Amino acid sequence: MSKGLVLVVGCTGFVGSQVTKALLKRGFSVRGACRNTGEARETFADSWICRTDQSLELAELSFPVDGTPVADEVLDKLVEDVVGVFMCAGHENQEPATIDFMVNAALSILKAAKKAKNNITVVLTSSTGSTNLPEAAAGALKNETDFWSDPAKQQAAGKYSPAAKTLMEIKALEFVGRNKENQIVDQAEASSAPRLCIINPSLILGRRLQPGELKGNGLPWFARIIKGEAMTKEIPNDSMSIISVSDLALLHVACLEDTTASGRYFGVVQSWCWEDILSAVKKQVPEYQIPQKNFSDSKPVTKFDNSRRDALLLAAFGEEFKLKDLDAILEETIDYLKESGNI
Repeated sequence: MSKGLVLVVGCTGFVGSQVTKALLKRGFSVRGACRNTGEARETFADSWICRTDQSLELAELSFPVDGTPVADEVLDKLVEDVVGVFMCAGHENQEPATIDFMVNAALSILKAAKKAKNNITVVLTSSTGSTNLPEAAAGALKNETDFWSDPAKQQAAGKYSPAAKTLMEIKALEFVGRNKENQIVDQAEASSAPRLCIINPSLILGRRLQPGELKGNGLPWFARIIKGEAMTKEIPNDSMSIISVSDLALLHVACLEDTTASGRYFGVVQSWCWEDILSAVKKQVPEYQIPQKNFSDSKPVTKFDNSRRDALLLAAFGEEFKLKDLDAILEETIDYLKESGNI
């Protein structure tokens, strides 16, 4: 018997398609919302596998890129009978409208979920761009409750995409009666609101379920690095936080399966310095030319307190589940890029 019906908004994206696949594999039925349902069904027929006791519905939905909210009745219909909603749609353009897009999309979904009164869990895909505390010391251990970016400074610097994620999270937490530390500050709102979880990934690699040309930001950029078209002059004296998209999808699902889950969760394995990342690429792609190193003292690697993430995964999947390490993530990614003709 199906564990229940779940709505995935943005089900054809890099993350959303993997979330849909993971939900079906875990025994849920899925209602996927996307721009083109016919194209989606054809594209993902081999990836989205249903058992006889599961269903896969597809519904057309498109959030206006200017940030205009979707009509209430559209989302009200989509959340009927669901136990969870995953908001995986994004708008990454560095323009002010991105803020309205992300904030209004999240609030519209939360509003519909609240009206449905089905004890719905809402999971928002955000980013670590919202977790950069301006006054934090280099190498400080980041946690989900205290480390918040300053959206005003982000906007002033023209970083509208990360500002959008920061403001989306703040407004979403306010809607469910909580503050940035995920503490209840409005009992009346909190008692009637959906259970809210937020996932904060950084660089997402791995296998893309869609065929054809690479889209998005992270994966196409990483493919260009491997091909020697980006990051060619020198090794950055910096670090990058990475996760496999399939593991990220399971982290989303864990928020639904663990009924105690609430608030933000880092969607990263860890951060690695670029020197180690590029050396690991070289092991798997011998022809790759590592750029020169122009520094002697390495900057501190970004550190995360992953105790909340680990507790969530343990509760949902048990001790046997382990996130892929750097070598496994790169192997998965490079194999996919080769098979798909993108490197």
